[in-house]
Amino acid sequence: MNRQRRSEILHGYLFIAPNMLAMLIFVMIPIAVSFGLSFTNWDLINAPKFIGFSNFTDTMMKDAQFWVSLKNTAIFSLLSIPLGMLCALFFALLLNQALRGVTLYRALVFLPVVVSMISVSMVWRWVFNTDVGILNFVLDWFGVAPIGWITDERFALISVAMVAIWKSIGFNMVILLAGLKNVPSHLYEAATIDGAGSFGKLMRITLPLITPSVFFVAVMSVIGSFQVFDVVYMITGGGPGDATRVIYYWLWQNAFKFFQMGYASALAWVVFLILFAITLLQLKFFGKRVNYEMD
Repeated sequence: MNRQRRSEILHGYLFIAPNMLAMLIFVMIPIAVSFGLSFTNWDLINAPKFIGFSNFTDTMMKDAQFWVSLKNTAIFSLLSIPLGMLCALFFALLLNQALRGVTLYRALVFLPVVVSMISVSMVWRWVFNTDVGILNFVLDWFGVAPIGWITDERFALISVAMVAIWKSIGFNMVILLAGLKNVPSHLYEAATIDGAGSFGKLMRITLPLITPSVFFVAVMSVIGSFQVFDVVYMITGGGPGDATRVIYYWLWQNAFKFFQMGYASALAWVVFLILFAITLLQLKFFGKRVNYEMD
C-alpha cells in the first residue's frame, strides 16, 4: 500500500469518525448496557443487583401484564400492517399515474410522516372525542349513536391502529412508488398488445416486479408495529383499562414509572428476539418469492 492510498484511507476514516463515534456512544454502548442490566435488579437509585435469568424466567413468565401487552401488540400488528400496506399500495398506484398536480398530491400524502406525533395525537384526540369529535359528528348525520373511540375498550386499539396507519402511509407509499418507477414500461406495452387488462397487468407485471419494495415495507411494518409507543402514550395512555397497553408502553412503565430498569431491559431483549425470529421467518417463507429481475 503506497503513501497516497494510506492517506485516502485515513481521510475516509476521519470523515466517518463522527458518525461512528455517535453510533458507539448512543447505540452500541446502550445496547451492551441494557444487555447487562437485563440480568440485574436495578431501581435507578441503588446499585444494580445481579439476579441471573430471574427477570426472564420468574418475573416475566408470571407477569400477567406482559402477556396482555404482548397480545395487544399482536392484535395491533394484525390490524395495522395489512390495511396499512394496502392503503400505501393504493396511493402508490394512484399517484404513479400522469395526473395533473401529482407532485402536490404526493406531498399531501407524505405530509403526516414529517408532522410531529405530539401534534398529530392532539388533533386525533379531538377527532376521537366522544362529545365534540368530528367522527361522531359525522355519524350523527346517519343517526348512529356516539362511539367512545378512545374510551371504549372495544374501539380503543382500533382507533390507535387507524392513527398509526394514517401516519405511516406516506413513507410506505414512497417506497412502493420507487418500486413502481423501476418497472420497465415495455412490459406494459407488450401486455397491452396481448390484450391484457388493467387488473391483469397489476397481478402479472406490477405486483411480481415490486416484490422487493413490498417485502421491505412488510419487514419494516412488522418492526414498527412492535415498537409503537408514542401514539399510545399521547392518545390513550394504555387505557381504557389494559385495552391499548402494548409491549413498548409496558416496557416504558417498568423503566420510568415503576423504576424496574432491569426488568425493562429484559423486556427490550425479549422484543428484540421476537422481532428477530419473525424477520427470519419472513426471509425464509417470503424471501424466495421476491423477484429482483426486471427484464
